[in-house]
Amino acid sequence: MRIINSIVKTSVYAVAAILAVTSCRTDPANLPAELTPDKNSVTFAREGGEAVITLDATRDWEAEVEYVSGDTQGWLTLAPASGAASAEPVTVTLSTGSNDDADREAVITFRADFHEAEVRVSQPGLHPDYTSIEEFLDAPVSDEVWYEMRGTIFLIENTTYGNFWIKDDTGILYFYGLTATQTESNDQSFQSLGLEVGDVVVLRTLRAEHNGEPQGGGDIPAYYISHSPAEDNPEDDILISDDPAQSWLELPEVESADDEVFTFHHTEIDGVQVRNFSMLYSTSERLALWVAYPLCDAYMATGNRTDAWGFDPKIPDVWEPVIPRSWGVDGYARGHQIPSAARNANEEMNRQTFYFTNMTVQDYDFNSGLWAEVEQLERDVAAGYDTLYVVTGPVLDADGDGQWKHIYDNAGNTVAVPEGYFRVLLGVRSDGSAYHAVGFYYDNEDDGRTRPEASDLRTVCDIEELTGITFFKNLDPEIASEVKSQLDPGQWGL
Repeated sequence: MRIINSIVKTSVYAVAAILAVTSCRTDPANLPAELTPDKNSVTFAREGGEAVITLDATRDWEAEVEYVSGDTQGWLTLAPASGAASAEPVTVTLSTGSNDDADREAVITFRADFHEAEVRVSQPGLHPDYTSIEEFLDAPVSDEVWYEMRGTIFLIENTTYGNFWIKDDTGILYFYGLTATQTESNDQSFQSLGLEVGDVVVLRTLRAEHNGEPQGGGDIPAYYISHSPAEDNPEDDILISDDPAQSWLELPEVESADDEVFTFHHTEIDGVQVRNFSMLYSTSERLALWVAYPLCDAYMATGNRTDAWGFDPKIPDVWEPVIPRSWGVDGYARGHQIPSAARNANEEMNRQTFYFTNMTVQDYDFNSGLWAEVEQLERDVAAGYDTLYVVTGPVLDADGDGQWKHIYDNAGNTVAVPEGYFRVLLGVRSDGSAYHAVGFYYDNEDDGRTRPEASDLRTVCDIEELTGITFFKNLDPEIASEVKSQLDPGQWGL
């Protein structure tokens, strides 16, 4: 009997212990106070839909929605909007309809006892009220007119005062100062916003300038409205080559590696779409290995230089050099491959020459001196032909040692520094009576000269051997070898 009683008592105690443990685990009152959503931001598509938040709430809770931007209220629905304490996660469903107005944003605040947690909810709209960067740049400087703008942050230069760059489909813009709320002077609240590269930010700003350069912010800082985080705005990094099977006479043979992409840009002349230039772009070196283009009077004029530095819409930004402020290294310029002066007939074609993909790390004095004179010679001799076909590009490894220099762009990406540059020209008259060709090569340095000389000239065959590129692939094979072997300085004014 004693043995049996002992067993019974032991069993009772064991059951009681199990019940006590089970009770502690299932009764939220026995758990530490917690109020934690599984995410801190939600972004809906413009078409609307549903999203789910999983909430750990071990105390009775309720949610409040504050609409912080946009033209409409009450666009966000929560189900449920309150609940009892629970030891298990609670599912809260968010839903919204289509947004046909401006971008809008709301903040959901969950509260339980003394605990609070926020989830920021945003939904893009048709953006009818935003000022584009292009429109902003055209606006006059003013300390009275405020503009609401929306763009993607691609470079943050100062996190104390909020100095950064944004982009939209029309250009890039620098902001000197951003604050959390509207203030008369910079209160250094930028860091509290938690903004990062890739975030899409909505802000209000005055139109300002510094040393003649346009900017947002300034003595009176821009101020924050809303943003959607970078993870909700994925950057497309897919490279897509255009079809190289074109009959354009300027094209070299297109042979692209895995980290290279062939692309071309079009423009309009007198209402007719024409090609502007083509390139073979290296994503690993962040430069075009060659740029090819036709040149004739229809492309050239004066007075339409845009200085519209910006990203190339055909190359994902992640593969481009980030150089709104040049290279940040003394002695180097953002050297155009197709020159701005070769595309001055209208602003559209000129703007394309300021794409970052068209730039290389070029010795400053060489860029503005001898190389600029070669480009001027090119424009001068073009007048003697119906069309002058041009291919230009960098030579990364001119000395053949398998190595070349790199520097960092404004965002810390490595970019190749070419050891030299080539240029080949093919002049053609429409009646086929003349085909004249020549090549140039120079080291990427200032040798003190300001004018090209006859002794600088190379045959196109020489440049092919130097670069490994086959130029003018669409030139009639019966005359190609003869034309590419020409070396007549007088034909080029030398």
